[in-house]
Amino acid sequence: MRIRHWLTRGAAVCALAATVPALAMNYVVELGQADLQRKVERLFPVSHQDPLYDLLLSEPRVVLREGGDRIGLGLKLSGTLLQWPVAGRAQLTGGLRFEPASGEFYLRDATVEELAIDGVPEQYAGELRRIAEQAAREMLNSRPIYVLGQLGESKQPLGREIKAINVRGGKLVLELEMF
Repeated sequence: MRIRHWLTRGAAVCALAATVPALAMNYVVELGQADLQRKVERLFPVSHQDPLYDLLLSEPRVVLREGGDRIGLGLKLSGTLLQWPVAGRAQLTGGLRFEPASGEFYLRDATVEELAIDGVPEQYAGELRRIAEQAAREMLNSRPIYVLGQLGESKQPLGREIKAINVRGGKLVLELEMF
């Protein structure tokens, strides 16, 4: 009986010891909504022009949905479309891309989830959605929304790629794979 007890304990200790290196292989970064909001606000306003339109994206609002793996971004839209003044709001969501050499995080694959534009004829709503999505993607693909070290954590990137993204307790939790 005593041998079985010690064998069971020994197996449990070995199993625990085997998981510790796997846990140590990941680096976790937690970003609060307010921290992300301050970092994203510095990216705006941004304008996007074309011969047919002039669009200004401003007043960003970061939205983190509990249990989600994407970042929401509410934006104010203003400008002109074929000489008509336009104004409204858009809600975008996007995933994250990590650049380990610089420690920068970018919002990628931004998609327009909601679009409300005042004063635009219905036949132009689809085109305006495409324009807003294109402008947001171009801007967000080239400007980091966060850089490691801005909140006091190590500036040295301690991971190569994003292993997991989750929103928990009002924070964006990023788990970076170490090797």
